[in-house]
Amino acid sequence: MYGQRLKTARKKKNLSLVRVAIELNTTHATISRYENEKLEPNIEMLKQLCLLYGVSADWVIGITDE
Repeated sequence: MYGQRLKTARKKKNLSLVRVAIELNTTHATISRYENEKLEPNIEMLKQLCLLYGVSADWVIGITDE
């Protein structure tokens, strides 16, 4: 669930995997792994992703639907 929600949030912001990776000082492959749920972001990365995308961590991990 978190992977699809991260991907949805990224696309709503019209950001590429490469752009997100640059903003968060990581690789596009890492961002892709989060979106495909092959890797779980740690708390700090989750926080950074949420801030960049303008979404809550509760929404990303499925606690809320808003």
